[in-house]
Amino acid sequence: MMEYLKRLKTKLQFSHQNSQNNGLLLDGYAVNDNSKALTHSQWAHVILGSIIVGTILGYGQYYPVLNQMRYILAMGLAIIVVGIFKALQSFNALQTSDRGHSLSKLIVLVFLLVGLSYYQTDLRIINFNSYTSYYLHQEGEYLGTVVEAPEKVNLNGQDYYKYTIEIHGLHPYKDTAKNDYIKAQGRLQVYSKVSTTNYPIGLGEYAIIEGTPKPLFLIEEEGRINLRGRYMSSNTRGRIYDGVYRSASNKELQIFRYEDTFFKKLYRKGLLISGVLRESIDKNIGHNLEGPQKVLAQALALGGHYSELGEEQMKDFSYTGLIHILSISGSHIALLLALVYGLGRFIKLRKRTCLILGIIVACIYCGIVGGDTPVVRATMMSILMCMAYIKGRLYQAKQALCICAILCVIYDPFSLFDVSFQLSFGATYGLLIWGKVLYERIQWLPRWIKTPLVLCVSAQLLILPLQLYYFHYISIASLLAACIVAPLLDISIVLIFVSTLISYVLPISLIWSLVDVLLRISLYLNHVLGRSGSLLWLGMMHPYCAYIYYVLLGLFTYFLTHRKRYTVHVVISLSLMILTFGTSYYVMHHHQETLVHYIPMKQCNVLLCIEPNHEGAHLFIDAPDHIKTAPNERLINQAIRAYGVHPKRVNVEYFHSNGSAKVVYKNSMNQIVVYNGQSREKNLKLNDKTKSLYITSRSSVMADIGRISPTSTVLFGSPHGALRDVDPSSEHMYIMGYSYIEDIYL
Repeated sequence: MMEYLKRLKTKLQFSHQNSQNNGLLLDGYAVNDNSKALTHSQWAHVILGSIIVGTILGYGQYYPVLNQMRYILAMGLAIIVVGIFKALQSFNALQTSDRGHSLSKLIVLVFLLVGLSYYQTDLRIINFNSYTSYYLHQEGEYLGTVVEAPEKVNLNGQDYYKYTIEIHGLHPYKDTAKNDYIKAQGRLQVYSKVSTTNYPIGLGEYAIIEGTPKPLFLIEEEGRINLRGRYMSSNTRGRIYDGVYRSASNKELQIFRYEDTFFKKLYRKGLLISGVLRESIDKNIGHNLEGPQKVLAQALALGGHYSELGEEQMKDFSYTGLIHILSISGSHIALLLALVYGLGRFIKLRKRTCLILGIIVACIYCGIVGGDTPVVRATMMSILMCMAYIKGRLYQAKQALCICAILCVIYDPFSLFDVSFQLSFGATYGLLIWGKVLYERIQWLPRWIKTPLVLCVSAQLLILPLQLYYFHYISIASLLAACIVAPLLDISIVLIFVSTLISYVLPISLIWSLVDVLLRISLYLNHVLGRSGSLLWLGMMHPYCAYIYYVLLGLFTYFLTHRKRYTVHVVISLSLMILTFGTSYYVMHHHQETLVHYIPMKQCNVLLCIEPNHEGAHLFIDAPDHIKTAPNERLINQAIRAYGVHPKRVNVEYFHSNGSAKVVYKNSMNQIVVYNGQSREKNLKLNDKTKSLYITSRSSVMADIGRISPTSTVLFGSPHGALRDVDPSSEHMYIMGYSYIEDIYL
């Protein structure tokens, strides 16, 4: 060990001496005030920031950019500005002409990268939209390959298998096309009833699904997780509900005239192997555990199983901030690498061999659990770390994280808009920036409390505005859960890995009993903390308060990473950061106008009306009697919480957009009116002092209202989707269920 450290020290010293002699910074792992070039890490940050800006600008040409993407755009611009500032510092040793020349080349590079990423995003969106999903709403048989492992879910009291297929062709149920087998592209999400599925659904198998694909409902809303980027990344085009599954025979493949290429066969073979291994591990855990402990162990080892855990337990994990541990991420890969390395050293293997084995095991595990963003990010970082140590290089985690993010966004620009990408990379970056320095600064806490506390705080500092945007609350209990429950779950994960592996050779009931006890304790403590009433429902942050928070976070980082004489400044900046949340809550709850927020629903139109200063709230649901709104209750509650309103304080009222004239809401200055032309124009109560919002289902009435009251906002809602003679781009006129509608202030 000492000999290895000596060789590493000598190598780094020689590299540093060469960098000083040559006048260029060849050592990308140290920052020197007298260096004449950016370090590798700084270059990676500038490139990443440029790609982020270009990708968001390209996406915004076609789809709305909401507040959460504006936060990320601000981060990308901040990264570029900091990179240019660092470059100016490193160019101080150059002459004035050389300094300007170097700076101009850096700026040109930034604009070039922004332009290239903009062009790539634009091209990917055009390619996605250029293919017409002609098979939507067409009943028939769909031939495809199962590309996502089936998962049990519960919909309206019914158990379903949820899985995804890559479609290759279809046989439509039409009299005019009885013997037609048509080629098709894209992916479909399928829900098949457990009670009617007679064939085992295997990952990588050819399948024929009988059903009718329905289009995806992809209308953005502030405060809701946007799935458009995720579906565009995977080329998912629609869903089949109540699909009938059966395995496809060789004869049926010939009838559909489907032929495999070499790479498709290789891809399908990999899926089959991953599916078999996943199913085997799942059954092994299920054989040794039972009840909630079994489902939790399966989720900890393989991810998923959220519906089987139950809604209440999922709420507990969400409220304690431990929901991330149910998704395979960096902690799982780190624990697996540590386990492989420890076992390898225990049997006297060389360190190099242990690291190579760790890379292989991490890649296999990534294939088994699926290539989600957190898994890919953690696997790539682990590979870079192991390769650095194998080559005797100094590992820079921030540089590796930037490289991973750059590769992910270049490969798939839409991953930037996925919540898992944002939270995974944001939390990991927070750990790298503040984890070590906070741990060194906090000297008055015992180590067993300080370690999980620092991990919890540093991981959330960068993503707090995003967490409030998506989940609308801050959990105080998350600090206790990080200190108590998280270590128990980490130990459980290691024991599950070990016991699952050994169980294939010999039975070890003792270890499984220990796992069962640990999981029981974890579930109980998590339930107690989750129901402790420690949630602060703040709603979304006001955008300007979020920007101020990030500026203060930058100052906090500067003071924290410098000398201890800035301790007072650290405390002041931290206090101001906390104050921004209170300020945001105050600003969101004190407004002089009536706010009308449209909640996009597939089955009905819903409007949330918040009175001035949050004195009251009303929920107006445009739903005929035969339309059920119960399945949408969760989405409605999320929208109510996003605007800082308690659901119990909301008055619910039903109306019909195609009904007779009716005033659904009115105060001294504003009113919301349903009008479909039943009254004469002179009977319309159009008061210049009253701001009116009109709701109609007749296109002819929209023109009448626009002529009589040109400044009034009109919402068009058609239960049957009739959009004849309606211009979606008309000013002050919006079509509900068609596209994103900004908040309306009356």
